[in-house]
Amino acid sequence: MRKIVLIAIAGISFWAKAQTQRFIYDLVYKKDAGTDLLTKENFHLDIDSKSATYYQRDFFVADSLINNNIPFPKGVKLNTSTIVYHKTGDDNYEEYDLMENTVLKLQTQESQQWNLENESKKVKDLTLQKATTTFGGRNWTAWFAKEIPFQEGPYVFHGLPGLIIELYDDKKNYKFELVKSVKLEKAPNNQFIVMARQMSVPVTWDKYKSTKLTFYESPVNFIKSGMGSSNTDGQFFLNDGTKVNPTNMREINERMKQAIKKYNNPINLDRKIAYP
Repeated sequence: MRKIVLIAIAGISFWAKAQTQRFIYDLVYKKDAGTDLLTKENFHLDIDSKSATYYQRDFFVADSLINNNIPFPKGVKLNTSTIVYHKTGDDNYEEYDLMENTVLKLQTQESQQWNLENESKKVKDLTLQKATTTFGGRNWTAWFAKEIPFQEGPYVFHGLPGLIIELYDDKKNYKFELVKSVKLEKAPNNQFIVMARQMSVPVTWDKYKSTKLTFYESPVNFIKSGMGSSNTDGQFFLNDGTKVNPTNMREINERMKQAIKKYNNPINLDRKIAYP
């Protein structure tokens, strides 16, 4: 808990005055459950009076660079693959999966049956209470703060009587920690998130699964077919900046397939896809 940056708590009125409250989490996790190698990423959780949006920080970085007319630094590879949205107090979620130039919109109902534990700890100005649950094939422990009156948390975790500050599973595959809070006077309008939601294709779970399997069979061809007539010279760029052309296409295709199969350790194990 040493990393957590906690804000001065001024009561519920402080939080209510903000049009949007942004909470930034560190996520340390195993892309490959078969190794001890850990990956660290940052995620934003933006909460306003009506909704909560959870997304990778790189969406914010990309939007900030463009709005300030700053070119993307050479060699920078952005990770902008997932957006999760729901109305506050509602179990209906929208998850947007960015597969390069295709965005799948999966609508699900998500809730956790929390067990409130008689255990608490003090971290700076906050008193955190412990809660446990089993969700998505994993056993989770959460520490939440009643002083921050949002029944929200990272990803689709919600429903506790206060913001989730820390969250981890018992196999040490995933650990979230709140590291920063920002009060926004204006509601964010991230152009990349707006565009992703606008261009998304609603799918059922079966269609989502079959599309992911089709993508795995030949990622490069899947991306090319989605570009249509706009790809005329046989070369294009992936979202992470990788340049694909006829000379390296086969190599990149195989590399992408291997990565998809190897790094297959989703938060929700009930939705893990078995790649051949």
